[in-house]
Formats: sequence, C-alpha cells, structure tokens
Amino acid sequence: MSDYTPHEMMIIAAAREMAGRGVVFMGMSHPMLAGCLAKLHHDPDLIFCTEPGFIDWEPPADLARAPDAVSDPIQYNGAAFCGDMTETLAAGLMGGRLYNLAVLPTGQIDRYGNGNTLIAGDYNHPIQRIGGMGGNPDGACLAPAVMFVVPHEPRRFKERVDFITSPGYIDGPCGRDRAGLDAQGPNVIVTTLGILRYDTADGGLTGSCEAYLDAVHPGVSVEQVSANTGWDLRLAPEVKTLPPPTEQELALLRRLVG
Repeated sequence: MSDYTPHEMMIIAAAREMAGRGVVFMGMSHPMLAGCLAKLHHDPDLIFCTEPGFIDWEPPADLARAPDAVSDPIQYNGAAFCGDMTETLAAGLMGGRLYNLAVLPTGQIDRYGNGNTLIAGDYNHPIQRIGGMGGNPDGACLAPAVMFVVPHEPRRFKERVDFITSPGYIDGPCGRDRAGLDAQGPNVIVTTLGILRYDTADGGLTGSCEAYLDAVHPGVSVEQVSANTGWDLRLAPEVKTLPPPTEQELALLRRLVG
C-alpha cells in the first residue's frame, strides 16, 4: 500500500513491536494509539495499563476510537482493575512488580536514549515548554525496557537533550549504574522514518549504549534518516526495510483515530 502517512507507519510499526511484550505501561498520545492497535490486531493477550490506575484494559472489538488521554474514562469499561497511581506507579513501576515494557512519547531524544518532555532551550529561559513529565520519568527510570514513539525531526533528535526528564543510558556505558538505576533493555525508538535500537547487550553496562539505525520504513533512505538526526548515527550491518501497512492495519488505525 502507498496511501499512508509517515505518522501512520510509525504507529503501525510501534504496534508490531509491542506484540508479545506482556504487560505494557502506555504513555500519552502515540503510545496509547499504538497499544490499542497492537491489542486489537496483533496480540489480544497484551496487557494494556495506563498511569492513572487502569490495569489490563480490554478494548471491545468494535472500539470506535482509542483513548485520547491516559485518564480517558473509556478505559473504565473493560479494565480488570481501576485504581490510581499507587498501583500503576508505586507498586507497578517503583515496586518492579508489574511491567515488562514502558512505551513513552518524548519531545526530544538523544544518542543515548535520554528523553526530554519538559522544556526546549535553557531551563531558566526556555524556547518552548513541552508537554510535561507525567509518568515518563517513572517509566524511563524503572521499567525493565522502554520504547519511545516519536516523529523523526532534527529538532527532536539531538546530540544531547536540553534537559533529561526520562533517563536512557545517560552518558554511555554504566551511566545508569552510576545514577543508581537498573540496567534496562532491549530499548527501541520507533519513528516516522524507521526503528532505532541500542548497542548494549546487557542493558547499559557494556557496548557503546548509542542508538543505531536498524530498519527504515518503505521508501525511506538511510541518508534521509541521517539527515534528520542530530548526531553521527550508527548503522546496523544490514539496515532492513520494514513491510508496509496491511489494509487491515491501516483501516483499524484510521478507525481508532476517530
């Protein structure tokens, strides 16, 4: 299929990546949309949880739209448990008792996978205020693995984020360990141009801990991805091309957008 947008391809690629990942903490916006698509189309056993306390939400097969916020009351209907942040953040993330993966949005991201959802520019004199932190720091610090879903633009993909709200591998090998955080991975960034992964087999203790380009979307070149990345992007030995959306994926995604 050729009649799809880069954003649609990003959401579809993220949904495919989520399949089989077990219990997933869904962040705002793109992650929630991708999670609904993954749950309804790829993996009905995926356990869909959000920050305000909705755990194991089961969207109906005829769901007309995806939740438009982590607190959207649409999730009351079909959730196994409706609590609050005590369960999702305190017990689930801080207690290490619940999640396999956190799927998060971000305003900026850098070569070591650090995210910024707070400000662009100098902290005291920002160029722009972003959406805020929400549960991003909790997910990035404490989930066993993280997937960021973010449009691929030079203003977002920076050599170093302006402010770290969501730690990745921080400054390279052992960065998380020095900060008192557990090793984390395999992590991934799904973008409007492709998929980036990280060079660390043990979650941040060895390897470069830098993102590398693993796959591009159909019609996207390696040069295009590099031109939209604010650092000298490493490449996999063989950069793959992802399959395009199927008719079923695209039709369901467009229905979920509402």
